Amino acid sequence: KQWYQRRVAITAGGVCAAKNFCKRNSVAKSDADALVSAVLLYIPQVFGHCRFGKNANSFFGKECKNTLQQGYCYGKSLYDGYEVAEKVADCSFGEGDRDYSVSVTYTDMAAVLSSNGPVERLGALACESALPCVEHLADKLAKCAARDDTFYAKALENARNLLEPFITSNMDAVEDSLVCHFGADSDALTLLDLIKQKITSFDDIVDLVNKYLDADTQESLASGARSGLYSFLEGSNEFCDAECISKTSEYFKDLFTATHDAETCPTIESYCGGCQNNAESFISANADSVPCCTQTAMDSIIGSLQSLIEEYGDLLSKIESAVTETVTEADVSVAGYEALKAAAMEQAGCLEDTYEDLADGDCA
Repeated sequence: KQWYQRRVAITAGGVCAAKNFCKRNSVAKSDADALVSAVLLYIPQVFGHCRFGKNANSFFGKECKNTLQQGYCYGKSLYDGYEVAEKVADCSFGEGDRDYSVSVTYTDMAAVLSSNGPVERLGALACESALPCVEHLADKLAKCAARDDTFYAKALENARNLLEPFITSNMDAVEDSLVCHFGADSDALTLLDLIKQKITSFDDIVDLVNKYLDADTQESLASGARSGLYSFLEGSNEFCDAECISKTSEYFKDLFTATHDAETCPTIESYCGGCQNNAESFISANADSVPCCTQTAMDSIIGSLQSLIEEYGDLLSKIESAVTETVTEADVSVAGYEALKAAAMEQAGCLEDTYEDLADGDCA
């Protein structure tokens, strides 16, 4: 493949170099190194039936190691910053009302997009390491599959043998967590019990997949995934080569700043209405200023999503109906789910309208 082994040169005049997110955080660095070591340990156990999978260091590659390390350290900084561990450990046992309101504003989002901010640094990491990592792994897997028609089936079986004991041993911890947060008589615990009844082994998962996806559909999904991956890699390389991270960040920083308003758009909780009006006013007043590379990337993403919905929408509806029926039979209310789905569809429609405004104009 032409995209294989391409490396993006990030210069001083383009995107900032990817920051070392593990710097000055020895604990996170140590944990990240341990995670990489675990991955290297398991690679031969999952992919060792292919000669490329026997050498874990070569199979995973330096770009993947760096991506995993830096991604873990950045995630750990967010985990600690938002005090996730403390909140998870705070048990209410279903008593009292938790505050799920959103306080993040579009001004906050604009700050994240500032020059040399988290988005630009993560974008640089994606171009420098994550994208080459995906290319590298895709090439190794493709070579393995070309030599063995049963390569993926064997790898899945190997992964199953590794994961089943881990999942089984942690099921009690999942149940304890649900009791901690929702109570022993909660719908959440009822759903977990339902899942445990329906899925007692990996074979039950396979049976469920086969129930809704015949062999032709499964092959179509796999073929579509491979094609989509190659298209993604090609588009991503073009995005990185165009030094589009900083251009996109700058445009959306200005857009988000203009979207925020203390009265009409105080938070990002609901886009329809005031937030949408403010955003579209900015787009209209700054017509033809969206970067061409940004517009191309957005068109590609939206086009892929629309294709998936058109091709598999009926199948997803069938699965949703079956799940809803099973949950209802277990005396679990789906009213909250239906309300969330309706709200999400409404917000998606408003976002689509704004996207069309962005896509219709000429680019800069």
